[in-house]
Amino acid sequence: MKNAIILLALLVMSIKTYSQEWETLNIDSAVSVKLPKGFTISKKDEKYSLVAVSPWGTILIFKILDNPVATPDIEKDKHLKQYYDDYIKKVRTVSNGAIIKDEKDTLLGELKVKDFTLQIDTGSGVLYRNFRILHANSSTYIFEFLYQDLHSQYALPEKEKFFSFIEVNEKLDKTDQYTSDAINDNNPTNKKYLFWAIPAGLIFLVLLYLLRRRIRSS
Repeated sequence: MKNAIILLALLVMSIKTYSQEWETLNIDSAVSVKLPKGFTISKKDEKYSLVAVSPWGTILIFKILDNPVATPDIEKDKHLKQYYDDYIKKVRTVSNGAIIKDEKDTLLGELKVKDFTLQIDTGSGVLYRNFRILHANSSTYIFEFLYQDLHSQYALPEKEKFFSFIEVNEKLDKTDQYTSDAINDNNPTNKKYLFWAIPAGLIFLVLLYLLRRRIRSS
């Protein structure tokens, strides 16, 4: 009887997952995405962040405008690749003990993006943070899907669904991924990255995510 109840509960939750309504959000004129309804958007100091909750995971989206003091020159594909690789290095630096895996260079339309997964042992289970990084339209877009290993069976299809819903304007091409002349002329020698704020913000959101999951399970 107990097993039958558990199976019934899983079936109901599975139906809820597939029936949840997703809606299209235009982040700007260049990038759009579909998300579960009820998401929260925050805009402050030209920084854009979004949090959405699905039955089996949490979605985070960040948009950071290019900054003349922080954004490096991206004039060719090799510079773009270095930009993505350096972002992963910064995430690794602030995530002691975590494992980065499944790094992959792929395309979103004609634009190049970087996918990777950060595996974190929280002490009470494994948390996966799945990233997609896109630089285009003089901005860096960071997409994340977070889920616990315990929920992998149901979270993985949701993760694939989310990333398949990320779209870019068909008019964009690879030249839109390079930094503008105005930014480079303002500070042609500065190669610093203003990524310290991004991992810090993500860690804060992960802590909130874990706290909320624990409250749900208690």
